[in-house]
Amino acid sequence: MTTAFPYSRTLSKQLVARSAWSLTRPSVTSSLLRVTCNCTPNGERSARRHAHLNLGSTFKYAVCRTYATSAEKPASRPKAHTGRAPAKGTATKKAKTPKKSTKKAKKKAASKPKPKGRKPLSKTAILQRQRQESADLRAKALLQEPKQLPQTAFILVFVEEAKKGGDAKANAVSASARYRSLSPEEREQYNHQANLNKEKNIEAYKKWVQTFTPLEIKNANSARKQLAKKAKEAGKKTKFQSIKDDRTVKAPQNGYSFFFTDRHLSGDLKGLPVAESGKLVGREWKALSPSEKKASDARPPLVS
Repeated sequence: MTTAFPYSRTLSKQLVARSAWSLTRPSVTSSLLRVTCNCTPNGERSARRHAHLNLGSTFKYAVCRTYATSAEKPASRPKAHTGRAPAKGTATKKAKTPKKSTKKAKKKAASKPKPKGRKPLSKTAILQRQRQESADLRAKALLQEPKQLPQTAFILVFVEEAKKGGDAKANAVSASARYRSLSPEEREQYNHQANLNKEKNIEAYKKWVQTFTPLEIKNANSARKQLAKKAKEAGKKTKFQSIKDDRTVKAPQNGYSFFFTDRHLSGDLKGLPVAESGKLVGREWKALSPSEKKASDARPPLVS
């Protein structure tokens, strides 16, 4: 059974070296060569020296015993390959190379390519877009025209009957009966009021048109045409009249347009369908001589 002292390896080495130095130190045998100190007597010095030697030998014995017991060391790591063949029974283990996971690659390969372009809109999104487009088109069409005053005697009578209240159909029947029973003086008064209202409407309409630029009026007319086309496709009978603007530049007229206008204003083609009257005017224009065609170019159209 071995005993181990609680000293570190570095401390034990220092103690062994010191004890060995003390053991191998030559001692002076001659009393003449010895140097004495007045601080301590010779007897005490020799006692201390013997105690020091005994302590050094004790530590030397303990350190040797501890080195003897610690001879069994754990197996060290295999040395690097020096070119010699390994001994029999010893197999060198090869370093394992980490395998790359192919799960992500499989998933990426299996995923279908996404179609390019935007996703199709839902029904609600399509309806919202259509409503927004129609609202923008109506705002562009400038549909808020000034209110028109009654321009005929019958409408004046109908407005008076509608103010009394009741059903619109009954008011129309009573207004027509009252209009037939009007005296000449009353009818003249209604006609005079209707003409005044017509002049007021023309002035108010011109002022309203002049608040916009000619380009805005042109865009409004194109928007009204689009609204009329959509109403016809939807089966509605809503009509959108184009805005009349005197500031718009008109295209120059040629001789045929002057001749066509003159023929229609003459009244000779009254009652004929538009297609037949157009064919008749075309045949008459072809029958004219070159001098007559030039004269129609210089002549302004008739004004009714």
